[in-house]
Amino acid sequence: MPARLTARPALCLCLSALFVGCSSDYGPQAEQVATVPASGTITWKGQPLSSFRITLHPPGNQRPAAGVSAADGRFVLGTNAPSDGAVVGTHKVSVIWEQPVDDGLGTAPVDAAALKPPVDLPAKFANPETSGLTLEVPAGGSSSLQLALQ
Repeated sequence: MPARLTARPALCLCLSALFVGCSSDYGPQAEQVATVPASGTITWKGQPLSSFRITLHPPGNQRPAAGVSAADGRFVLGTNAPSDGAVVGTHKVSVIWEQPVDDGLGTAPVDAAALKPPVDLPAKFANPETSGLTLEVPAGGSSSLQLALQ
Protein backbone atom coordinates (compact mmCIF):
# COMPACT_ATOMS: atom_id res chain seq x y z
CA MET A 1 0.00 0.00 0.00
CA PRO A 2 2.78 2.57 0.68
CA ALA A 3 4.11 2.06 -2.85
CA ARG A 4 0.77 3.13 -4.28
CA LEU A 5 0.76 6.32 -2.20
CA THR A 6 4.21 7.38 -3.41
CA ALA A 7 3.36 6.63 -7.06
CA ARG A 8 0.38 8.99 -7.08
CA PRO A 9 2.32 12.11 -6.04
CA ALA A 10 5.02 11.28 -8.57
CA LEU A 11 2.42 10.83 -11.32
CA CYS A 12 0.70 14.10 -10.38
CA LEU A 13 4.03 15.89 -10.40
CA CYS A 14 4.85 14.57 -13.88
CA LEU A 15 1.43 15.50 -15.26
CA SER A 16 1.67 18.98 -13.72
CA ALA A 17 5.05 19.52 -15.33
CA LEU A 18 3.67 18.36 -18.66
CA PHE A 19 0.72 20.77 -18.56
CA VAL A 20 2.80 23.70 -17.36
CA GLY A 21 5.17 23.11 -20.28
CA CYS A 22 2.35 23.17 -22.84
CA SER A 23 1.63 26.47 -24.52
CA SER A 24 1.26 27.96 -27.97
CA ASP A 25 4.75 29.51 -27.77
CA TYR A 26 7.00 26.85 -29.28
CA GLY A 27 10.32 28.53 -28.67
CA PRO A 28 12.17 31.75 -29.29
CA GLN A 29 10.36 34.23 -31.50
CA ALA A 30 12.16 36.70 -33.77
CA GLU A 31 11.67 40.32 -32.90
CA GLN A 32 9.08 41.94 -35.16
CA VAL A 33 10.45 45.00 -36.92
CA ALA A 34 8.36 47.96 -38.06
CA THR A 35 7.49 47.78 -41.76
CA VAL A 36 5.40 49.68 -44.28
CA PRO A 37 3.60 48.22 -47.32
CA ALA A 38 6.06 47.74 -50.18
CA SER A 39 5.37 46.31 -53.63
CA GLY A 40 6.16 47.07 -57.23
CA THR A 41 7.27 45.64 -60.55
CA ILE A 42 10.47 44.31 -62.04
CA THR A 43 11.35 44.34 -65.74
CA TRP A 44 14.25 43.23 -67.92
CA LYS A 45 14.73 45.37 -71.00
CA GLY A 46 11.14 46.56 -70.68
CA GLN A 47 9.60 43.07 -70.28
CA PRO A 48 8.16 41.79 -66.97
CA LEU A 49 10.34 39.32 -65.08
CA SER A 50 8.54 36.30 -63.64
CA SER A 51 9.76 34.05 -60.81
CA PHE A 52 12.62 36.22 -59.61
CA ARG A 53 13.30 36.83 -55.91
CA ILE A 54 13.81 40.52 -55.16
CA THR A 55 15.60 41.15 -51.86
CA LEU A 56 15.99 44.57 -50.27
CA HIS A 57 19.03 44.83 -48.02
CA PRO A 58 18.75 47.74 -45.56
CA PRO A 59 21.89 49.26 -44.06
CA GLY A 60 23.36 47.82 -40.89
CA ASN A 61 22.01 44.66 -39.38
CA GLN A 62 18.39 45.33 -40.17
CA ARG A 63 16.27 42.48 -41.46
CA PRO A 64 15.97 42.29 -45.28
CA ALA A 65 12.67 42.17 -47.14
CA ALA A 66 11.98 39.81 -50.03
CA GLY A 67 9.31 38.81 -52.50
CA VAL A 68 8.98 36.78 -55.70
CA SER A 69 7.72 38.32 -58.92
CA ALA A 70 4.56 37.05 -60.59
CA ALA A 71 4.03 36.58 -64.34
CA ASP A 72 3.32 40.30 -64.77
CA GLY A 73 6.51 41.28 -62.89
CA ARG A 74 4.62 42.35 -59.74
CA PHE A 75 6.17 41.57 -56.38
CA VAL A 76 5.10 42.15 -52.80
CA LEU A 77 7.80 42.38 -50.15
CA GLY A 78 7.80 40.78 -46.73
CA THR A 79 10.13 41.21 -43.76
CA ASN A 80 8.58 39.57 -40.68
CA ALA A 81 6.11 37.51 -42.67
CA PRO A 82 5.20 37.15 -46.36
CA SER A 83 3.77 40.37 -47.83
CA ASP A 84 4.01 42.47 -44.64
CA GLY A 85 6.24 45.11 -46.24
CA ALA A 86 9.74 46.47 -45.80
CA VAL A 87 11.71 48.70 -43.45
CA VAL A 88 11.61 52.41 -44.36
CA GLY A 89 14.77 53.75 -46.02
CA THR A 90 17.24 53.20 -48.84
CA HIS A 91 18.01 49.57 -49.63
CA LYS A 92 20.56 47.84 -51.82
CA VAL A 93 18.85 45.25 -53.99
CA SER A 94 19.68 41.76 -55.21
CA VAL A 95 17.72 39.76 -57.78
CA ILE A 96 17.96 36.00 -58.29
CA TRP A 97 15.82 33.44 -60.09
CA GLU A 98 13.49 31.44 -57.84
CA GLN A 99 13.40 27.89 -59.19
CA PRO A 100 9.95 26.30 -58.93
CA VAL A 101 9.67 23.66 -56.21
CA ASP A 102 7.35 20.69 -55.95
CA ASP A 103 4.83 21.48 -53.23
CA GLY A 104 3.44 17.95 -53.38
CA LEU A 105 0.20 19.17 -54.93
CA GLY A 106 1.24 18.66 -58.54
CA THR A 107 1.78 22.34 -59.26
CA ALA A 108 5.49 22.10 -60.03
CA PRO A 109 6.34 22.24 -63.73
CA VAL A 110 7.38 19.00 -65.34
CA ASP A 111 8.97 20.27 -68.54
CA ALA A 112 12.69 21.02 -68.61
CA ALA A 113 12.17 24.53 -69.99
CA ALA A 114 10.37 25.55 -66.80
CA LEU A 115 13.41 24.51 -64.76
CA LYS A 116 15.56 27.20 -66.38
CA PRO A 117 15.30 30.92 -65.71
CA PRO A 118 13.26 32.74 -68.35
CA VAL A 119 16.11 35.27 -68.62
CA ASP A 120 19.79 34.81 -67.87
CA LEU A 121 20.48 37.92 -65.83
CA PRO A 122 24.08 39.04 -65.45
CA ALA A 123 25.60 37.57 -62.27
CA LYS A 124 26.14 41.05 -60.81
CA PHE A 125 22.42 41.29 -59.96
CA ALA A 126 22.67 38.38 -57.49
CA ASN A 127 24.84 40.42 -55.10
CA PRO A 128 23.56 43.63 -53.48
CA GLU A 129 27.10 45.01 -53.45
CA THR A 130 27.56 44.64 -57.22
CA SER A 131 24.02 44.95 -58.57
CA GLY A 132 24.09 48.75 -58.69
CA LEU A 133 20.39 48.64 -57.72
CA THR A 134 18.79 50.59 -54.89
CA LEU A 135 15.20 51.20 -53.87
CA GLU A 136 13.82 53.84 -51.55
CA VAL A 137 10.94 52.70 -49.35
CA PRO A 138 9.13 55.86 -48.20
CA ALA A 139 7.69 56.30 -44.69
CA GLY A 140 4.14 55.89 -46.01
CA GLY A 141 4.99 52.74 -47.98
CA SER A 142 4.64 52.29 -51.74
CA SER A 143 2.85 50.03 -54.20
CA SER A 144 4.77 51.42 -57.17
CA LEU A 145 8.41 50.50 -56.58
CA GLN A 146 10.16 50.07 -59.94
CA LEU A 147 13.14 47.87 -60.81
CA ALA A 148 14.01 48.32 -64.48
CA LEU A 149 17.00 46.09 -65.27
CA GLN A 150 19.03 46.54 -68.45
